[in-house]
Amino acid sequence: MSAGTAALEHGTRLRAGRIAFAGSIVILAAKLAAWMLTGSTAVLSDALESFVNVAAGAILLASLYLSAQPADKNHPYGHGKVEFFSAGVEGTLIAIAALLIGIEAIRALVEGPSLRKLDLGLALVTAATIGNAAIGLYLIRVGKRAHSLALVADGRHLLTDVVTSVGVVIGLFLVRVTGIAVLDPIVALAVASQILVTAFRLAREAVRGLMDEADPVALGEMVTALEQRRPPWCIDAHSLRAWRSGPIEHVDLHLVVPRYFDADRLHEVDRHTEDLLLGASGRPGEVIVHFDPCRPRHCGGCAMEECPVRVTAFVERRPLTLERATRDDEALESGAPVVKVRTVG
Repeated sequence: MSAGTAALEHGTRLRAGRIAFAGSIVILAAKLAAWMLTGSTAVLSDALESFVNVAAGAILLASLYLSAQPADKNHPYGHGKVEFFSAGVEGTLIAIAALLIGIEAIRALVEGPSLRKLDLGLALVTAATIGNAAIGLYLIRVGKRAHSLALVADGRHLLTDVVTSVGVVIGLFLVRVTGIAVLDPIVALAVASQILVTAFRLAREAVRGLMDEADPVALGEMVTALEQRRPPWCIDAHSLRAWRSGPIEHVDLHLVVPRYFDADRLHEVDRHTEDLLLGASGRPGEVIVHFDPCRPRHCGGCAMEECPVRVTAFVERRPLTLERATRDDEALESGAPVVKVRTVG
């Protein structure tokens, strides 16, 4: 990824983050006004979630700024992991909001709700819901294009907020039509339950990123690309690993290549492999290729037509599959799995 492209994507992410933050403040103000007018517990629950959106928007902006900082001595792989941290904090804030909503709803059930000016409250909540939907869809679209988990997570959270807001609007409408006021805190409890589910999903996504959990789908796409455009010199591949740091994809791979290749040829192989893998991932990043020189045991599966070191005839080249490409390192001579034991001291 060029410096110009990186700067453009960074500017796009920051602009989206600013729009999300400013929009969350306006929407919070509208929902607080609706709550003060109606006294509705359901509207209060919606407003509390919007308060979380404001805090999450501030965290989002900070994480987008930090994730764009270049790698340095203390952070050789950059600062992209902060976006996973941002998603985790947002999930925690949402869970806290859900608990507060639940407490308030139970209090209203016990003491009895007191509602007023439902028509104006409905109008304000509806307008805020439409605004949330527009911002959420915008963040998801920009986040996917700019490879930002934080933007996508915030956009999905806003769309979940839209779903809960729709529930609140329906609840207020039913109270307005039927006059059954107890429906208001019941809707608030339903909102709290939905928010808890969102909090869990965000926290799960953050943990996956922070723990560098393998993504079988992404790895499978890389293996497919490598197999479909596999040159004769790609005798075998193993130890494929990939992890993400913000918008950056980091990939490691061991390739078995003809042992007579010189440094210039290996450099070409490295560039070809990097283009294939990053093209399959659809993300900017870096690929580290470890080259294993071929041994006589590889001859039967080597498709190089003119090979000065061949000892047996070519029989059949085994296709690269996800299971084969991600298998552990192996001994060159025997092909036996290599058990790596790290010692301390």
